[in-house]
Amino acid sequence: MMTMKRPSRLATRLIHRNSNLHPLYDPNETVEDRSKREETSSIERFAYLESKIKELKSVGNVARSNLSPFNRGSGFLVNLSIGSPPVAQLVVIDTGSSLLWVQCLPCINCFRQSSSWFDPLKSSSFKILGCGFPGYNYVSGYKCNGYNQAEYKLRYLGGDTSQGLLAKESLLFETSDEGKIRKTNLTFGCGHMNFKTNMDDSYNGVFGLGAYPYITMATQLGNKFSYCIGDINDPLYTHNQLVLGEGAYVEGDSTPLEIHFGHYYVNLEGISVGTKRLNIDPKAFQMTWDGRGGVLIDSGMTYTKLANGGFELLYDEILDLANGLLERIPTRRQFEGLCFKGVVSRDLIGLPPVTFHFAGGADLVLESGSLFRQHGGDRFCLAILPSNSEMLNLSVIGILAQQNYNVAFDLEQMKVFFSRIDCQLLDD
Repeated sequence: MMTMKRPSRLATRLIHRNSNLHPLYDPNETVEDRSKREETSSIERFAYLESKIKELKSVGNVARSNLSPFNRGSGFLVNLSIGSPPVAQLVVIDTGSSLLWVQCLPCINCFRQSSSWFDPLKSSSFKILGCGFPGYNYVSGYKCNGYNQAEYKLRYLGGDTSQGLLAKESLLFETSDEGKIRKTNLTFGCGHMNFKTNMDDSYNGVFGLGAYPYITMATQLGNKFSYCIGDINDPLYTHNQLVLGEGAYVEGDSTPLEIHFGHYYVNLEGISVGTKRLNIDPKAFQMTWDGRGGVLIDSGMTYTKLANGGFELLYDEILDLANGLLERIPTRRQFEGLCFKGVVSRDLIGLPPVTFHFAGGADLVLESGSLFRQHGGDRFCLAILPSNSEMLNLSVIGILAQQNYNVAFDLEQMKVFFSRIDCQLLDD
């Protein structure tokens, strides 16, 4: 009896900053160095997200806003190839922006990169987009030049920029079963003028998975995507993965998905510590009529930030639980928050989990390794920080809180799915 071969999933490995596969991996980096990097990048990432939302609220138009949130230091990289013949690129995944861009020849200004630059003149599938193409109004910094060509200009809060032409091109992805899948006629940015302030960063471009239609890879590749995140502490862990399109693992409990300012928002209804539901004002995490507040789910921020009205009750409850069991120690840095003496894996055995409760019945359960971060040999700190955002009151759920989960975005059903799983089980 002949059997049909199951189609390959468009699944690709995600390379975290702590992985030994990352170009900047340093085996001599200390636990304290790593925690400082993650904490700093989370605070910067939160500032990027806030700044973009503030700007969009003020200008009221996507194309007029050219400020894009971008994470440096703790995001995920992915390998892909672009063009015909394909040229390998290493790009950073960003659910906070919606355009794929890479550096292109000829370079008016380009930064150093480890792989080859993409030369569109050598690609038979490259096609420049004309002005007014479908979705142009979602492109940051869009303009029409004198040759009737569509241009973009991205400006990141940290000072990095990318500017160039918008075009159509083919992408080649390696699949989870060591095959390859080619996707054609995809909109992307061909960056001829690029600048980055930190030359130690390793990316060659950005793979936008944000929520703006037409231009984001999330809709161009099938309106669904999922990512599974395991232990980001383990440099040898190789099972973090991103799946794009119909092959996405859309499983588990779901919660309604909302899109605001090009970002993915969820409705956080409450928080429990163990079996105790905290008495948080239901309005603490809600978005107001003028776009303030709300809870954003993000793939580029390590820590989680909660609106102060929810954070303070969680902080007090954890402090009460630790009283008499753990020795609280003073913080060494401005943003460390609640810290204790000890080792997470040894001293938090039996700690009740913290559960985020979402509309529709979906939960995200944070065990000790997702709730606390080791900050040195004998010191660990809470990996949830107050937003301290008086103007926006924004909350962001970071990647630590999503460890040991497959998180799926279905842009047709407008739902987010959470499934607690060992990512290794998803390897084909």
